Amino acid sequence: MNRAVFFRQLRYWTLHCLINALPSFLIATFWLKLGKSPSAMAAMFAAILTFILLYSILTSLRGPLADENHLLSRSLKLGAKIRLWISCLSLPLLLSEQSLFFTPDFWCGFLSVGLLDGVAKNFDPGSRSFALADSVSTNGMDNFAPVYAITMVEGFILSFILLMISFFAVISLQARERRRMYRREATCR
Repeated sequence: MNRAVFFRQLRYWTLHCLINALPSFLIATFWLKLGKSPSAMAAMFAAILTFILLYSILTSLRGPLADENHLLSRSLKLGAKIRLWISCLSLPLLLSEQSLFFTPDFWCGFLSVGLLDGVAKNFDPGSRSFALADSVSTNGMDNFAPVYAITMVEGFILSFILLMISFFAVISLQARERRRMYRREATCR
């Protein structure tokens, strides 16, 4: 891994991950009242830092994600831009409880809690719910792991959805470029 490439990617993904995590962070901090829990705040920041490092390392290693002309690399960058737009457009929706339901962060967070709750109940049917209301307290250190897990799963869900959207967008853009190229070749003959 080239250190210069890694630090360039680290700067890029730090900016994108911080902005992209903002809607989820605000939902958790203000609507779910996790701002009162230092360990929940630490867990969210740790998960965001984990994503920054994961994306920075993955895009710095030799392979398709490090090659800026490769389809996967282009789709990942396009996904980051799409997510940036969605995050910025979601911010005004966080002001009221009714419009909160129109943000993808809300639904991905809801899905991640449900998935983790299902997994926890499958491993230990008598266990307490993984839901934030049951597993997160505002006064102790016992909520770091559940908040970290929820944040990580939500981030993977959002990343997967946006990677798929951007992958198909890049394929569509490539198809359009090929049609233009074929038209130019046909007119030149």
